[in-house]
Amino acid sequence: MGDAVTRWRCYLGAHLHARDRAITGSSPIPLRTLIVDDHPLFGESLRLLLGATLCGEIVCCSRADEALRLAAQAPFDLVLLDWNLGTGVTAEAVLEAMKAELPHTRVVIVSGETGASVVRRAIEGGASGYVPKSSTPALLVDALTVIAHGGVYLPRMALDDSEDPPPAATRVPTLQRIADAFPQLSERRVEVLDLLARGMSNKQIARVLDISDGTVKQHLNAIFREIDVSSRTEALYLMARRGVRFD
Repeated sequence: MGDAVTRWRCYLGAHLHARDRAITGSSPIPLRTLIVDDHPLFGESLRLLLGATLCGEIVCCSRADEALRLAAQAPFDLVLLDWNLGTGVTAEAVLEAMKAELPHTRVVIVSGETGASVVRRAIEGGASGYVPKSSTPALLVDALTVIAHGGVYLPRMALDDSEDPPPAATRVPTLQRIADAFPQLSERRVEVLDLLARGMSNKQIARVLDISDGTVKQHLNAIFREIDVSSRTEALYLMARRGVRFD
């Protein structure tokens, strides 16, 4: 924990220095954000980092009951939730209650837990992403940017946890890997699935492929039907099970 806080504070200092000199030219996304973490030093470092790089109003608390009380008072756009709050309440219960109180809020787990099974439980429980506390500050900001624009972020360990060794196809470019794993998909739908797995929202996929949002939705519906999944998360897990890796 100490190394993570030190790394984040060093990154924060460099970013603030650059911002003060008007080098970055970036402005915060006006997201009302709640940070729920029972380690005050880490929570405060996270608040300073996001306040300098990404978010608008930020509220911090250390207990699940306090977080739910705050959520009931006024909605948040983004919630960063520690998986282990040490309050005797299971993480799944906290996540379930948070999603029930804030159904349209993006809840992101920021935790020291790195097991693939924990990541999957969090995503299946309704989290929009999972960022290990060992991540670099730059990666956290990138992940939250993806999530803020409607994407889903999963750490690499969640995609690398397949029971069987990756097939020889993993040595070829990513699009070919996906095509080999899902031969029923057309070339265009392979491209869409690749961009989905990289955390892009429908609008971002449409922009990259120069097609309409409606066409992206049609492709996604067809992809989910053809590979027998019902969500982006299930599609990601299926790709992992079939040995798809990303460069």
